[in-house]
Amino acid sequence: MDDAVTPPRAPAAPPAASAATGLDWLGVVLLCAAGALAGLLELLLVPLYAGSVIIPVAVLLAVLTNFVLPRLARGLVPSAAAAIAPFLLWLVVVLGLSVITRPEGDVLLPGGSLQWVSYGLLLGGGLAGVIGVVTSAPPPPQRAGTPGSRR
Repeated sequence: MDDAVTPPRAPAAPPAASAATGLDWLGVVLLCAAGALAGLLELLLVPLYAGSVIIPVAVLLAVLTNFVLPRLARGLVPSAAAAIAPFLLWLVVVLGLSVITRPEGDVLLPGGSLQWVSYGLLLGGGLAGVIGVVTSAPPPPQRAGTPGSRR
């Protein structure tokens, strides 16, 4: 009999816990549709009045949806493209529909007394979308040779 010692096996690579399935991508597609519909709804809520007082609920909704949707998409599929997609579709809908005018001169993002709500929707929603995409990204991995100390 041969009593040779067998070398230990190399540890198997852990299964990819972050592999996105088809259902995860379907969730991202649904979040993209939610982003597009949120943009349309927010555009329609710009001229919202309570009596003679302007209610800027569109700005609040734009900030909330554009901060939350990229984070939810990144939670489903760990990629930057998944996080950017809902915000990008919101941006395309809002910018696309804001430049379309009717022959009578009607627009979805009016000026005049509603000008600050229109700008708040564009700037607040855009800034919240960028912040949502950037903060959903994981921190960069540390280099192997550098200690965790700070300078």
